[in-house]
Amino acid sequence: MTERKYFEMSAAWPARSQDVADISLRLGEQLLSRIADTEKGSVRDSFRASATSLALWLADNWWRLRWETLRSSHSASSDWRIRHELNSASGGALWPPVMIYSSSDRIVFAPSFGKNTVGGPQQYFDFRVATVDADEYESEVDGFISAVIGHCARDMDGRALAEIFRQVRAERIDPELAGWRRLEACLGFDPDQAPDSVIDALVAFEDTVGEEGVDEAANAYPGTQSPNILRDVIEATRASSVELDLNISHDVDFDSNLPSAASPWMLAEAAAENLREKIGIRRGPLKRQEFADIFRARWDDLKAATATARNLPYCARLSVKDDSSLLSLKTFSAHDRRFELARFLGDAVWCESGTFGVISHAKTDRQKFQRAFAHNLLCPFNDIRQHIDLINPTDEDIDATARKFHVHSTVVRNQLIYKGYLPFENTREEAETV
Repeated sequence: MTERKYFEMSAAWPARSQDVADISLRLGEQLLSRIADTEKGSVRDSFRASATSLALWLADNWWRLRWETLRSSHSASSDWRIRHELNSASGGALWPPVMIYSSSDRIVFAPSFGKNTVGGPQQYFDFRVATVDADEYESEVDGFISAVIGHCARDMDGRALAEIFRQVRAERIDPELAGWRRLEACLGFDPDQAPDSVIDALVAFEDTVGEEGVDEAANAYPGTQSPNILRDVIEATRASSVELDLNISHDVDFDSNLPSAASPWMLAEAAAENLREKIGIRRGPLKRQEFADIFRARWDDLKAATATARNLPYCARLSVKDDSSLLSLKTFSAHDRRFELARFLGDAVWCESGTFGVISHAKTDRQKFQRAFAHNLLCPFNDIRQHIDLINPTDEDIDATARKFHVHSTVVRNQLIYKGYLPFENTREEAETV
């Protein structure tokens, strides 16, 4: 018996059809292609559309679908939406309102921004934001495109699809070209559309920040100015007086009992709990000096340190010795600075051997882990539930709990949202927790 795949994209062609197929899209137990026809009073698990049009869209946008993240927590450009929203595919079909984008080693499937504007007698069922391992995504998309090519090989569009897909596969097996294409996508460019000077300038930083550091920097500030911003961030980090010991991150053990598909939030929650065990403060607020002790520093020094990256889009850590790293800071208030420093520690946990780490608003798994780690280190959910009525969490109780734990109320609210006691306000907020 064949084991059922987690991610499935399939097409079934009716008799004598050279292109139009019944196409289904499933992720885990969710059918993203489930559609209700109110006029016929029926429900289908697939939609009927041009399989070639869908395969062409997947192949044309392969690199950006695979490597480009969600750019903004509030909106996205028309260019981004064309590359990532399935209903941008041609063919005039009522495509599922699905957007597909990367979070580095996983691919996210989320409801399209404009899904609520779709009307008419046919309506797709709602679905929750979900992810699939990037390798599984690649394999399934490859199989779908190959099946379409095999069925439509004699059509003109089928031949065009075969040539595009041949080129994409050739790029993927060439390490140097694949790295170039990946970086273009992280920066928000189609293949061969990013200026060579921009890519070359970023690659030149690999000796200092590593390949993953360059990718994180590109995601943190996409576009042609990305290498200039990275240069300024490195300079701000080297100019910082904040040199801290992050070695406690090496002792954090958190993922052995978690499933292989655990989300960054789940990993971060376990890591923060393990770190609290290491320092002997499993419950309650971390007082300011208790927090500073994690870094073997004085809180007054951390609070008074100059924010050398205050005017930059993101900040960073850079290892300067085996036992210490320079940190450029952006924040000023005590609450913000505690959260920022906790993110730096979370980054060291995530990438134990990395000598450079970006702290940004990007939606990569690494950035999600940092944010979730800071949430759970400073304000664990098991403490929150002791102070708030989970059945009826009020703004007053949330604010009071935040004051007790020396965090912003959004930290408490986000914990309640993730645990299911408050609703997500939008798709972007939900995507943060997967």
